Amino acid sequence: MIFVNPSFLFALFALAIPIAVHLFNFRKYKHFYFSNTLFLHELKEQTKRQSQLKKLLILSLRLLAVAFIVLAFARPFIPLEDNTKQLKGISYVACYIDNSFSMENVSKRGTLLDEAKDKTKSIVDAYAEDDQFLLITNDFQPKHQQFLTKEEIKKEIQNVQISSSSPQLETVMQYAMSFLTQRQTENKLTYLISDFQKSAISFSSLPKDKQITTYLVPLKANTVKNIYIDTAWFDSPVFQKGQEITLTVIVRNDTKENIEKLPIKLYINNNQKAVSSADIQSNGYAEVKMNFTLFEEGIQQAYVDIVDYPISFDDKLYLSFSVSNNYLIMSIYGEKESPYLYALFGADSNINYQPVQDRSIDYAILKQQDLIVLDQVKEQSSGFIQAIDEYIKQGGSVLVIPSTNRETALNNELCNYLQITNYEAVDTQRTRLSTLNHEHIIYKNIFEKIHENMDMPSVFQSYVLSGGIYSNKQSLIQMENNRDFLCVHALDKGKVFVLAVPLDDAFSMFQKHALFVPTLYNMAVVGNIQEEPYYIIGENNRIALNKIDLEVDKVVEIADTATSFAFIPEIRNQLSGVSLFVHDQLKEAGNYVIKDQEEILGGISFNYNRSESQMQFYDKSSLETEINKHQLHSYKVLNLQNKSNNAIISEIQSVGIHLWQYLIVLALMCLLAEVILLRIWKI
Repeated sequence: MIFVNPSFLFALFALAIPIAVHLFNFRKYKHFYFSNTLFLHELKEQTKRQSQLKKLLILSLRLLAVAFIVLAFARPFIPLEDNTKQLKGISYVACYIDNSFSMENVSKRGTLLDEAKDKTKSIVDAYAEDDQFLLITNDFQPKHQQFLTKEEIKKEIQNVQISSSSPQLETVMQYAMSFLTQRQTENKLTYLISDFQKSAISFSSLPKDKQITTYLVPLKANTVKNIYIDTAWFDSPVFQKGQEITLTVIVRNDTKENIEKLPIKLYINNNQKAVSSADIQSNGYAEVKMNFTLFEEGIQQAYVDIVDYPISFDDKLYLSFSVSNNYLIMSIYGEKESPYLYALFGADSNINYQPVQDRSIDYAILKQQDLIVLDQVKEQSSGFIQAIDEYIKQGGSVLVIPSTNRETALNNELCNYLQITNYEAVDTQRTRLSTLNHEHIIYKNIFEKIHENMDMPSVFQSYVLSGGIYSNKQSLIQMENNRDFLCVHALDKGKVFVLAVPLDDAFSMFQKHALFVPTLYNMAVVGNIQEEPYYIIGENNRIALNKIDLEVDKVVEIADTATSFAFIPEIRNQLSGVSLFVHDQLKEAGNYVIKDQEEILGGISFNYNRSESQMQFYDKSSLETEINKHQLHSYKVLNLQNKSNNAIISEIQSVGIHLWQYLIVLALMCLLAEVILLRIWKI
């Protein structure tokens, strides 16, 4: 047993006080007056021996009460086995300071991060001058990958700032153990100073090492609340100039209070484009629709903004998209160019239309096209099929129009290679188009009003598209005989549209009907579907650069146009196109551009991970429960909340089984026993 405050043991001299009181109180007489001696027989006689026994018992109880109180102030404890080892030789101590966004919460001593830094300094002060220390933060900075002296680690602690990184706790422990296990000593300890956010901890995954004692130091904010923008998406993946665009925003209220009329603003290219408000229930969310129209083409960089305190990292959500009315369409034909395709696309100033015969294809420019129309193609060599397949994988759109020649149409090697709907036979029975898939992007929002008796084009004869189950197939137009007239297959990132008739008057009136124009025009627009509106920092997602060809020795960079910050991401030239990978090169959320030297290729946005926005934490009791539940015997919980520097030092140096609480209970029991004894055993 060891005493934290051994100087208090001098107070044991106070035991002389009850002894002195009893010595001067041994012979004390009481006078009784009686009017009649007849009442003397009612008095109970006490022997001298009984009186002395009672006095000795009272004296003993008082001495024990005083002794227990003095010992309680001296704070005795039984050190743990690991702490006993700590008293011998040099200690190697790893200190983890959680500097994630949730540590911006405020406690009585400032932000939780400031309190964590102060607690860590106090922990360091509890150790000897020759002990060695390792500082760990969420950034895993290279300069912290070595053990430091007391003075060195205190300087580094002062420089710790809030970081966008939020690794799981098991990752932090594995990192700490990789350094501690290399040290040939019994004194290896880890201190984890954090708010212990539930989203960042999986107790079943925490590493176990009996040679390393780990202390969890939980911190608690005064009030835990956060209102944040969770996510956002566009209702349409395609953006055209002059078209109304709808952005859906999810705002969450992680507080115990209802929020009314929370302002939500949308900025595009630093200009406010829309404003809305939301009423959000406690611990609930609101789905807010924000509508706007753009008349500018090109890259559009936006952000949605709210105001909240003190957690502010998730009050903005950045997005990037592009608006373009200039589409590239290539028509690859067999015998002759279709006059209907030329009439539709040839004179349109917003479309760069290029007809090419199937024997004169420049495969190098295929990936730049928004739509490739295969109009009665005869030549389907292996090189042609592979080029079309790669174009589809890159996100391209292809329309397959069958040949008027039955043998050519039925022998479609491309459809067989892609394992999609093919042409099986010719149906010469006359019919009409009957059903449109109004929910598909091709036909969504093109009709002001949908009538049941719409004038649909006639079909004189058509090819029968193969049946079977295709998980990636959707019907776009069906005929009255319930057969597909037009369907689409989603392959990789691209789409393949299959039409059941050639653009020939002998087969149908589709090419002369008003439905023909939006159908083919929107096929080109679908080819311009945007990539993700934003990416999450810390998630190493693949960023595809569609329709961009880079030479082997060429590089691109991601840059912030508002500052001089720029970096070169990992670049991979794959069959599916150019891909970028951002590892740990980006720390700040915002809107960025992708540049090839001075040429801007596109916009890209990054946001912080919203897992840090969930204000749910483990406190001391719940941490202890989880530790016992998962049998983490080398993990202990230290309660250092709202304690002074000296108190923390004493707490660290006296880790073990504390006895002062039990001594206080024993002192109270002695005093209670004395009271009972005096009341029951009267002198």
